[in-house]
Amino acid sequence: MQQVSGQGQQRGWQAQTGVRTSAVIPSTIDGLWVLLVANEGELPESDVDGRVPMMARAGDDQPYMLAFRDVAKARAFLTACETTAEARMVVKANKPDLLRICASAKCAGVLLDYDLGTQAYAAAIPVA
Repeated sequence: MQQVSGQGQQRGWQAQTGVRTSAVIPSTIDGLWVLLVANEGELPESDVDGRVPMMARAGDDQPYMLAFRDVAKARAFLTACETTAEARMVVKANKPDLLRICASAKCAGVLLDYDLGTQAYAAAIPVA
């Protein structure tokens, strides 16, 4: 699990483009993109293919699932961290598995649009 030290701000956070994103912070994981990686024994639960969503530990030393608002941001993160994962949109069919895995990992929440270079994220939202 990757250690995350960045800070997120729900209001007033701006992307590099300067576009304010506070109006589009989701309240659930529906429609977000997660990164599925092989479960190498770190988490007690996984999906039927043995994969788990990529997680990180934040400054409070709690695990958080990483999620992205679009596939381009998810793939940019994968390129930056040079790891192999599959980007998947959270939909009705896979959401129960993701929630079960997060519950078993005692996930504190979701870090939205984490940027490896700046170690910042748009927001921390609940796993729901």
